Amino acid sequence: MPELQGAVSNRIAMPSLIFIGGSPGSGKTTVSLLLHETFQSVMIDFGCLREFHLDTWWTKQSEKEEQMAFENLVFILRNYIRNGYRNIIVNDLRDFRIEQIPGVFEAEDYLIVTLVVHDDDALRARVLDPDRDSGFRDVEKALAWNRAVIGRPAVKNEYKLDNTAKSPAETAREIINLINLNQ
Repeated sequence: MPELQGAVSNRIAMPSLIFIGGSPGSGKTTVSLLLHETFQSVMIDFGCLREFHLDTWWTKQSEKEEQMAFENLVFILRNYIRNGYRNIIVNDLRDFRIEQIPGVFEAEDYLIVTLVVHDDDALRARVLDPDRDSGFRDVEKALAWNRAVIGRPAVKNEYKLDNTAKSPAETAREIINLINLNQ
């Protein structure tokens, strides 16, 4: 991905944390992987922490296990920051967790980018794509999640990006531009 790497070659400092939010099917994982490759930084997919308790088809959810996984994530992120890591990419958080980030990481330099899809048919096709790596296939839940994200006010340091018709590389470049603007 040389075109993305060139976009960050003149960087002086990066945020400690880059959170990529959005509903299932919004492009979080694909864009996060592009940023991870570009920045050569740590990437944590929160779904991996939840998988200790949940299966890949999302049938064993509980609030207690979600909270434990989030507490583990916070501990891991603080440990990385304490050890000097920057541009740590975190994705796959539920939206209420995105809304908590400003309070949990108020002392850190962070950026939240929430991907939204403004076309229900496009999001439906993404969620049902058989080649998609996620086991999440509940279209109605994804549509409701996406609409709720679009409708709520942005939290501190959050940017909502329309990812309906952009390629993942275009979205990643837009995020890099946001990081450049916030330095």
